[in-house]
Amino acid sequence: MGPKMRMTTVTSVTELSPHMKRIIVSGDDLKDFPEDKKSAHVKAIFPDPNSAHKTPKLGLYFGFKKWMRSYTVREFNKERLELTLDFAVNDHKGLATNWAVQAKPGDKLGIAGPGEPKHTNLQEDNHLFFGDITALPAIAATLEQLPASAKGKAWIQVPTELDKQSFIAPKDIEINWLVTPNKLTDKFLNAFAAEPEDLMHTAIFIATEMSIVKQLKQHLQTHCNYDKKKLYASAYWDMKK
Repeated sequence: MGPKMRMTTVTSVTELSPHMKRIIVSGDDLKDFPEDKKSAHVKAIFPDPNSAHKTPKLGLYFGFKKWMRSYTVREFNKERLELTLDFAVNDHKGLATNWAVQAKPGDKLGIAGPGEPKHTNLQEDNHLFFGDITALPAIAATLEQLPASAKGKAWIQVPTELDKQSFIAPKDIEINWLVTPNKLTDKFLNAFAAEPEDLMHTAIFIATEMSIVKQLKQHLQTHCNYDKKKLYASAYWDMKK
């Protein structure tokens, strides 16, 4: 049995920055959507762009996965049955980004899931975050859930100065914006290499392109003492695909 699938309708579309669009969907199918999944992922289910039928097909059928992409639960308002998703746009093309660029109120979007939050060690002494713009929604949603006493650093790559976002974070979390259109920047590794080698009491979040994830994990394994249970490392995309 697969994840529960729900049909939703776009209620608002907001351009947060030149490369980030916020889309809010709603619908009665969200009545049993759990409230404690902020920063977790859902599978957004898109319609076939080559079909005149613009409603996505829900269900488990041959080839259904090709219409699904993972996105972060940025917010969920139980009272209004509104699910907020942020889409990185305007620097690449694909099923999801092409849909998001053209999205308007009234459009249909399927939602499967949600999964579980990835950065679960919210009470840990220290936190490190590494992510490009595709991971910005997950990092922001996680930072907003940390206790006020949390300490640590975040490095977030964005293409332009205008792509920096304001969000709530503990005062002792240092936010470092890496402003460059190059998502394969070596600044992630340089920043990691400057951190202490003892990371046993540090929760680590890594979400970038596959080769960068491998690079940062290699640094961890070669130079650092860390707790694997406190590490989340995921390739959000692959340059080779």
